[in-house]
Formats: sequence, C-alpha cells, structure tokens
Amino acid sequence: MPVNDNIVLMTIWVPNIEAAAGPIYLAIADALEADIRAGALAQGDRLPPQRELAYRLGVTLGTVTRAYGEAERRRLVRGETGRGTFVAPESQTVSPLIPQEDEARSVDLARNFAYPHLNPSLSEGLRRMAATAGIDRLNGFVPSEGLKAHRETGVLVFRDYGLEADLARVAVTCGAQHGIQVTCQALFRPGDAVAVDRFTYPSIFPLLAGLGLKPVPVPALVRSDGGFGAMDPDALARAAATHGIRGVFLMPNMQNPTTHTMSLEERKDLVKVARQADLRIVEDDPYTPFLPETLPAFGALAPERTASIASISKVCSPGSRIGFVHVPAAYGDSIRNKIGESTWMASPITAELIAGWVREGHLFKTLRLKRKANRQRFLDARDLLAPHVLQSGVNKVFGWLRLPETVDPDALQSALAHQGVSVLSSRYFQAKGRASAPFVRVTFGSEPSDDRFRWALGRIGATIAEMADMSDLTRPVG
Repeated sequence: MPVNDNIVLMTIWVPNIEAAAGPIYLAIADALEADIRAGALAQGDRLPPQRELAYRLGVTLGTVTRAYGEAERRRLVRGETGRGTFVAPESQTVSPLIPQEDEARSVDLARNFAYPHLNPSLSEGLRRMAATAGIDRLNGFVPSEGLKAHRETGVLVFRDYGLEADLARVAVTCGAQHGIQVTCQALFRPGDAVAVDRFTYPSIFPLLAGLGLKPVPVPALVRSDGGFGAMDPDALARAAATHGIRGVFLMPNMQNPTTHTMSLEERKDLVKVARQADLRIVEDDPYTPFLPETLPAFGALAPERTASIASISKVCSPGSRIGFVHVPAAYGDSIRNKIGESTWMASPITAELIAGWVREGHLFKTLRLKRKANRQRFLDARDLLAPHVLQSGVNKVFGWLRLPETVDPDALQSALAHQGVSVLSSRYFQAKGRASAPFVRVTFGSEPSDDRFRWALGRIGATIAEMADMSDLTRPVG
C-alpha cells in the first residue's frame, strides 16, 4: 500500500500535571519543555490536537490553547495551518512580528506599523538627493557616530522629544532597536539586571538576554480609571534593593503596549529612585512625535544617567533604518565603539535622505496626515469595541483592550487568526513563563483600508462576545 507523504503520525503525548501548583497551562508548557529537553519528544513530532489533549487531561480547550501558545512563544513548537502543532527544530522560527514577503494578506492589527502608506514619497526624496552637490561623498566610510550634518538632524529630532540635545553626545544608529542594543552595551555589563515594565516592548526580552542582561519586570501604578500608569517607583526601589538592578528601561510617552504617557510628577518620582539607587536609565520614545504636547524627557530631567533613543521609523521611513541616541558624556566613546563593532556605521546615504526630509518640513506634513487618520481610527476602535475598555486616545497609534475575565487572550488571538485578523495577546509583552493577562493590543495604522480596519474591529467584538457566551454556558452552576 503506497504511503501518503502528507500524512504525519501523531505522537501520543499526555503530560503529568497532577503536581502542578500554578496555572495549568503553564504546567503543560513546562512539561512539554522538560520532555523535549529529556528527549522524550523529538524535533518534528506532531503533538495531539488541542481538543483531544484537553479531553485526555480533563481541562478546557482554552487551557490547552494557552499552553500551546506559551510553548510557541518559547519557540518549543510551531503550528502549521491545516496540519497541526509540531516540536520545533533547535533553530529558531521567524517571529510573527517580522513581516514576510509572501505572507497571507490578513488584516494586520498586530504589528505596529504607523500608517506607512502615508509616508513621504521615496522617489521624490531620492531625486532630491541625486541632485545634491557632492553626494558621492556618502558612498564611503564615515565616523561610527555619523557625520556632523546628520547628527545635527538628530538634535532637531530630539527637540520634538522634549530634549535639548548636545551635538557632541548624539550618534546616528540603524533605527531605534539598534540604538537600544548599543546603549545597553555601553551602559551595562553582562550579568547586570535591568528593570522593565511588567508589560513592555516585546523585543526587549530577547535583546537583553542576547546581551547577557537579566530583565526584572516591575509592576505599574493603577490609574483612577483602572488603567495602567507609569512604573511604580516604590516597586522599582524594592527591585533595586532585592535584585541589585543596575538600570531601568522606560517608554515615557505612549508606553508600548499600555499607551500610558507619564505625567511630569511620575517622571520625577522615577528619577528620584534612579538617583537614590544609582540606576542608569534607557528611554525609548518612538511614538512621541504623535503627541500634541511634549513633556521633558528623562534625558532632560536626569542627563547624567540617561541614554535617550529617538527614531523616525514610525513617523516617516522605517525602510531608512535611521535612529539617534543621546548619551551621558562619560559613555560617548563607548557608544562610538559599540556602533562600530556592531555595524561600523549607520548608512550615511539614508541618513542624508532623512536629513533632507527634516529640513524640508516633510516630517511635519506627514505627521499631520497621520494624526488625522489616527484620530478617526481611534474613534472607530473605541465605538466598535465597546463596551470593552480600550486604553488609548486620539493621538495614540494603538490600544490596549481589556477583555472579560472569562475570555482567554491567547485563544482570542488564535480564533481571530482563523478569520483573517491578527492581534497580539498580552503574553507577547511579558517575561517568559508569566500567566497571560486579559488584554490584547490592537494597532491602528498597519492596515491601509479603512473599510477592512472597521470590518476587523467588528470581528474582534463579535468573537469576544461569542467566547464570553460560551464561557457562561460551560460555567458550573451553584
């Protein structure tokens, strides 16, 4: 009898979770990781379907969905549409946050691409560059910190971030993420612990780990409306005393993912703790230009200990890969070295493109268009996702959606993906092994079509209602 190559045998795997003390889904994921490490499960083994494993364990389908989702986040398994879930190879799979050239066209409310369809005309920018006298000088090596003219552009950009930057302390980087990398390398040593928000920028966890740094999640204050505020300064002080942290990573404006913008008082409270505990501050502020009012940056409030990062990727040109860092004077040579060691220099060609756009006022024009589009997108999201609370605002390019306690964020993300809508569960914004909280992030600007955006919001609202109703039906009575 011929063998069908498309048929993959399923591994009969049932974890022992009887002694689990914490959340069941984490116990399943931990057991899966242990069995892979022990060799009981091999690369390419197909795991039982989620519904079948739920039946065998006597748990809900949502619990197994969360367990498989956590395992995928740990890069232990990979899901293949129509085929099942498989033990992943040792080499890492591509993150779902990274776009693929040939990926299926879903409505993207997961990745935070802030209205790239409204960016300035690249062809016009390149024509302007081609006509610039002496342009060929950019086709060679330049200092690792960048040319003076391009660093002067950084000074102008930082002004919009609430920081009067010192030209001698500005360097050009290959975008904000490269800026985070080199500043952390300059400010910290392998083995140091760095405080981060409980919910924070997803890439900070692998970035810190790759540098040999230990992230220490710190809870946020709770606002009077029940939303998340700034990092709790008292909790930061306790973390400094308990974990010996050497620094703190902060997003003071439009924090990702909670959208909170720190008040001046919140900034001063955190600076006070940083000075008392001698913490170095890394502030990342990619969304600041979208806000109508700019408060003083940490680089202005605590210049002796703050490395500030600015980027124009969200504003006008992610393809240019240009960002800027502003560091304390004592770390200037270290920053130059770290940029040189990692990539020698940011491209002076694309830095010149950005400098021209800044000089000609294209950043302001682009921001005006994006703010107008974002205002309507936020209003649509607020109305179509009601009665669920969306922490966001008219000038914020994403929202942090609170779910009913009975709706699992991982299961919601998975259910929406099957309908052609992508969002991100709270687990992407937390340290590994933490239980998912009842939130998903919804971005406003990655989908060009207003009609498709509103349709996707409708699917989110309807799916939440369906999952909440199903949970009510299965809840024990009495």
